[in-house]
Amino acid sequence: MKFISFKTILISLLFVFLTSCSAMNPPTFEEQSATYTRTMEQYIIDQIFTNVMRSAGDRPLAFVDISSVIGSGKSSTGIGGTLGFETAGDLWSGLGLTDLDSVEINPSQLYSEGFSFTQSSMDNSVFWSEMLIRIPIQKLVYFQGNSYPEEMLFNLLIDEFFILKENGDTERLANDFTKPSHEKFRKLFKFLIERIEIVADTKEDSSKSNYANTTSKVKGSGDEGEDLVARICIAEKPMPDDEFKFHSESYCEKGQEKEFGKDKLVIILRSVKGIFDYLGQVVEAQSWDNPIYVDLKEPIDAFAQARMKEKLTKNNSKRLFVVERDLDSEPKLSYAFTEDMYGGRFIIPSYDAGYSKKVISFLSELLILINVPGSAAPQPGILIR
Repeated sequence: MKFISFKTILISLLFVFLTSCSAMNPPTFEEQSATYTRTMEQYIIDQIFTNVMRSAGDRPLAFVDISSVIGSGKSSTGIGGTLGFETAGDLWSGLGLTDLDSVEINPSQLYSEGFSFTQSSMDNSVFWSEMLIRIPIQKLVYFQGNSYPEEMLFNLLIDEFFILKENGDTERLANDFTKPSHEKFRKLFKFLIERIEIVADTKEDSSKSNYANTTSKVKGSGDEGEDLVARICIAEKPMPDDEFKFHSESYCEKGQEKEFGKDKLVIILRSVKGIFDYLGQVVEAQSWDNPIYVDLKEPIDAFAQARMKEKLTKNNSKRLFVVERDLDSEPKLSYAFTEDMYGGRFIIPSYDAGYSKKVISFLSELLILINVPGSAAPQPGILIR
């Protein structure tokens, strides 16, 4: 009579245990939702970055909207097999309790997860009419506060200063760092950046003002029911030693005429398309033989660095927008990635990218504000460029 060995019992129990496992748990809804959120976040970032690079290459911009997303995931797991035993013909053999001769285990696992989505082209007149008009001041009230540095915001938003002098002459100071007159623009910009603010004014008073890019669009109502509109003005009345003084209508506060200057100032804002064109110009200038960089006054991490024990060396902390080539020889972690039509790969680095991340975030919010109902195509389509 043959007795069952301990090895045979152990392997038999292991076989039963394994084959009893029928499935593994698929990812939870929260895990799939997190995957979708990360994917969409990167999609938005890369689309904005791609259009900045299109502007740098004088190529048409193109935007798409993902109108619907459906996620799916399924999983099945199984482990099967066979056991081979010797046949001895005695009582134990009849009960199948003989020495184990062979074991064959066949595990199998199938899992799939994915999202199906539709993309709608935004290349239509409704969307582009909002892209091409100068940004109404009413849109800017959403960005008041400490969400974005004022210097960064107004550097992106202001297209030029238009000065109407007392003698009738005019002077235009464009926010174009490639022109010799930009130094005069920067000088006035530096003076105004800490003084200008967005306020609500009556529609009647606003219509009398030549200052800033005002519109007749109603923002709200005053205490007495009068229509209010948004307006950019200089917060405080001029001081005797101020380098620049303008007409009284340029200031938020009223005062005696003798306190103010005679020249009238108009601040002309860009369109959203104009901001993309400006950033494209910033990127292009970085690649010149004698590169030009747009730097702001304060470093992006000035406050954070002051609270850190270990000070980090950063070369781009004041740069408005930083773009680098994605090289296999020098791989870097990227915040945004794109590839141009010639196969060139470009990134915004995850580390030491100046104000780039805040610029992308600002543009994403601005695009949402101009994405008016009806601007997306009623029938989704796929756009490839």
